[in-house]
Parts: sequence; structure tokens; C-alpha cells
Amino acid sequence: MGRVVASYGLHGWLKVQPFTAAKDALLAYRQWSLVDRHGATRDYRLKEGRIHGEHLLAALEGVTVREEAAVLQGMSITVPREALPQLNSGEVYFVDLIGLKVINREGETLGTVTAVQEYGAQPVLHIKPPVEEDAEGKKAAEVLIPFVEMYIDAVELAAGCLKVDWRRDE
Repeated sequence: MGRVVASYGLHGWLKVQPFTAAKDALLAYRQWSLVDRHGATRDYRLKEGRIHGEHLLAALEGVTVREEAAVLQGMSITVPREALPQLNSGEVYFVDLIGLKVINREGETLGTVTAVQEYGAQPVLHIKPPVEEDAEGKKAAEVLIPFVEMYIDAVELAAGCLKVDWRRDE
């Protein structure tokens, strides 16, 4: 849902980069879990927050000084799944795409979804290739596929796959 960019001010506030469609949507959730790069999670309650340019500023219970906030820099912000709104038919949360196998119309496995990033125009899937090296022994390149109807044929969560109209050489 977001990432802690830095500490802000002297009283333990955080500068947060939101990954939500509406910039302030993350502030609607009072319970936050901060996850470090090793997967360790710390739970916090949001005391208050506000929009600050392209970022959010947030105060968490128990974080009262700049040094405590600085330790949280770089952590990912998640919220409890049950707090998220119900999806309509055909909708999916981006987090549910992570780990799906990506298969094109020719039946080739392009790899596995490792991330979904918003770059402005549309979300982009980051696909890790199934092999580390190509036929010439070069490191296999990550595949980037726009997550738009034009390229996405089907999202099959139960089957663990994403079917796409994308050729390996694009």
C-alpha cells in the first residue's frame, strides 16, 4: 500500500510514498504493518496523517522521536486484508498477482510476477524469467508487461497463472 521514504520532523513522523490510486486512501486504515526487506513485520496504529505534496505524512503510536522513525525508513506498508474493500467481479488486488506464472498465447512460460508498479499511464508487471541465463549464457532479462486489457487475456488466481498476449521477444 506504500513505503516509508524517510523520517519527518523531530517528533517521529514518517514521510510515506503511497501506492494507492487515491493518494490519501492509505490514511483511511488505522492499523498498519511495516515490513522490512527480510520480511519481519511490526504492527502500528496510525494516530494521524495528511497529504504533503506527492507524499503522505503520518504519525504512528509508539513512534515519538526522529530516531525511532528513521529506523522504519525503506519499510513497506501493508494493511490487514479484511480491512480492504470487497472487489467487484473481474477486479483483483495487485498483491494477488505476485507469484503468478505468466503464460503467453503460444503456451510459453515467460516467468513469474515479482512486482506490480504504477508508473503513471498504467500499472506494469515485472516478470522474472524462468531461467537465470538465456541460450547464449547471458543473464536473462526481466520482462515488463503493461497491465492493461490489450495484453492481459486472463487472471486465473485459483490456477496460479496469468495469461497474456505477449511474445518472448517483445
